[in-house]
Amino acid sequence: MFACMKWSEAEIWLQEQLSAIYEAGEAGAIADLVMEHILGVRRSGRLSRKDDQLSTEQETRLREILDRLLTHEPVQYVLKEAWFYGLPLYVDKNVLIPRPETEELVEWIIHDVKASGLHVTEKSPTDADLTRSLKILDAGCGSGCIALALKKNLPRAEVWGCDVSDEALNVSRRNGSELNIRVDFQGVDFLDVERQKGLPSVDILVSNPPYIPQQGAAEMKKNVVDHEPHQALFVPDEDPLVFYKALAAFGHHRLHPGGNIYCEIHEGQGNAVKELFEKQGYRSVEIRKDMQGKERMVKVGR
Repeated sequence: MFACMKWSEAEIWLQEQLSAIYEAGEAGAIADLVMEHILGVRRSGRLSRKDDQLSTEQETRLREILDRLLTHEPVQYVLKEAWFYGLPLYVDKNVLIPRPETEELVEWIIHDVKASGLHVTEKSPTDADLTRSLKILDAGCGSGCIALALKKNLPRAEVWGCDVSDEALNVSRRNGSELNIRVDFQGVDFLDVERQKGLPSVDILVSNPPYIPQQGAAEMKKNVVDHEPHQALFVPDEDPLVFYKALAAFGHHRLHPGGNIYCEIHEGQGNAVKELFEKQGYRSVEIRKDMQGKERMVKVGR
């Protein structure tokens, strides 16, 4: 079917096939990722080589990828790769796919640290000087995207990550090794108070915890609900703030004075999360909207 098909023709054909289950813009974006993966050439380079032809091996690989995509399997899982804050990450079905709003959370933390003036030891500090003694914990680290991005951009910080899933930890450790970024990833169920005792006291506690009530699954896209790990997505309908309660409790005992908690939230839970932390005695709670105007992040000051 693909015999002598040109690169440009193959991408158009792929986009048309994907349009059966995705909107045109999303189908185009997925087709772009697939063609770059198969050919090893970005869009700008492909434009000047649009009349090049697919090899037999490339044709076969394209068909295999398309068959999986048409089952609504996310392209990141099919290709085993995702980019996050400039870092190429390995991802599979055991971890959530990193998302743009999580990059916004990371950006918020990095900006605050560099703007704070804390940890400065010289009159003309470098970025490294700003983070000389900073300690950061990512609770529920998944692929390791948050912890690795923070360590990459705040290199003098000591960074830990924890997750209840051994399979997720395998992914985060693999990413740390392949990127040569040193983060201490530990197997800890953050909801288990006894297991928490093995975690460090920190200046920053960050988390993208499970926060979607189980009843919300019916409204979600198939590529998410049928493929991404439910343990990292859903919480009981009767206790949707269970992980925020754990973050608040941990912060009372293990967050250094003046430290902050940063976490993602469900777009409809902003006020409830704010009230929870305020009732726990935290001095400040700031809700921030993402680029789409949805309340998706909070910063909590001890």
